[in-house]
Amino acid sequence: MKKVFSSNYEVVHTFAQRTHPEGRNSSESIFFEGDKIYSYGHHYLLGEFLDANTIYINDKGYSNSTSKHIGILKGATSHYKQYYRTKIDIDYVHSHVFNYLKPKLAKERKPQKYISEIFSLWNSLNEYITNRKKTKRRKRKEYKELLKFVDSLQDTNAIEDLRIWAKKEKEKKQRREKKELKEKLNKFYKYEVDFFRVGGLDYLRRSENGKYIETSQGVKIDIDEARRYYNILSSGANMRGERISHYITKSFNNLLTIGCHNISKEQINKISKLL
Repeated sequence: MKKVFSSNYEVVHTFAQRTHPEGRNSSESIFFEGDKIYSYGHHYLLGEFLDANTIYINDKGYSNSTSKHIGILKGATSHYKQYYRTKIDIDYVHSHVFNYLKPKLAKERKPQKYISEIFSLWNSLNEYITNRKKTKRRKRKEYKELLKFVDSLQDTNAIEDLRIWAKKEKEKKQRREKKELKEKLNKFYKYEVDFFRVGGLDYLRRSENGKYIETSQGVKIDIDEARRYYNILSSGANMRGERISHYITKSFNNLLTIGCHNISKEQINKISKLL
């Protein structure tokens, strides 16, 4: 019986017909064994027949090529009942709802799009639990948290409550970042750390041997080059396109933006005293 097929499409469609116990393409980038089909190795289960009429599809792709394999599998098995990982995996659904959809919902002026997606995920998850008799999953903490959140969206004040929650979360994040920044800066200026990134700004110091200006992203600039650049900067010249070492200035308005660095005027004034 034929085991090696000429294309990804042939492999997947043969798997979908369930006429062969195994098969693969010539490069083994996609292959199946019994009821399971894989993309680039056994570490990525692409799909699995749960019974004669039902297939599970792992639609959380990690590469463009695996995403193409997912698309082929969806089409080739469209005549079966399909369950998708992103809609039935309770850990994934929980993470997507609370880490992505809930914050989005709190910010949107017209939140119905995200509310609809949350209810769609909730309904798909429960359909799978009921149909596949996975009722023990309803006892999990993640399921109970989802249930409580979905129920809360029935309340007429739900969106306003979410906006209050989002504001508090933002304030908590700002307090955490402020504390973390203070600690990291202290270590940076004591030469205990050479790299850190908190928030959107970068910081400067003179190296311990006095030969360089160093950034909090670990970049070193010869101090003579730094003096040359600062003299141009302080002259009021248009800095766009000006080079310092092999980095190019993008803009100098409220911030000096060089490459991936954003440096405040306060930092520039502080370091100028050390040049």
